[in-house]
Amino acid sequence: MQFAFGELLEDIGSWLMLGILLAGLIGVFLSPDLIEAYLGDGLFSMVVMLALATPLYVCATASTPIAAALVLKGLSPGAALVFLLAGPATNVATITVVTRLLGKRTTIIYLSTIMATSLFFGMMVDGIYDLSGFSVSNWQATGAEIPHGIVAYVSTIILLLMIGRGFIKKLKARFKKPELIQLV
Repeated sequence: MQFAFGELLEDIGSWLMLGILLAGLIGVFLSPDLIEAYLGDGLFSMVVMLALATPLYVCATASTPIAAALVLKGLSPGAALVFLLAGPATNVATITVVTRLLGKRTTIIYLSTIMATSLFFGMMVDGIYDLSGFSVSNWQATGAEIPHGIVAYVSTIILLLMIGRGFIKKLKARFKKPELIQLV
């Protein structure tokens, strides 16, 4: 429990908040018409998401709300999956470390494998959605506003307090003055 609600939340809390903030900005400022006109669905949208995700330094915690916001704006679920799979695994920092430790040839194999796998699974997800006839954009357009209950509000407040506690703990540790060691 200490690890899950302490250390882990301290580690991912700031990334989660960043992802939620970016998802909120996408939700407010990005037009669904823009996504449908330029990305929509298909292999092209997956390649674009792969090109965006590869150099970005975004962890899985932050990329999940971003991908969800893009899907709700009209991006295909397969393209969102490509973003989720490729983003955390192919950022510039990871590529640099893999190249230094394992060499250029291994890095090219590593990147090619991640890119091909994420494109394959993205096409599989879109294929499953097409076969099932399920459409996220139709679901959102026809759905009614469901008010959040008291449990949702209380849970949100508790999560924010726990993330805030971890953030304050990190700030205190950063600005804590080191104690002088006395030699006797």
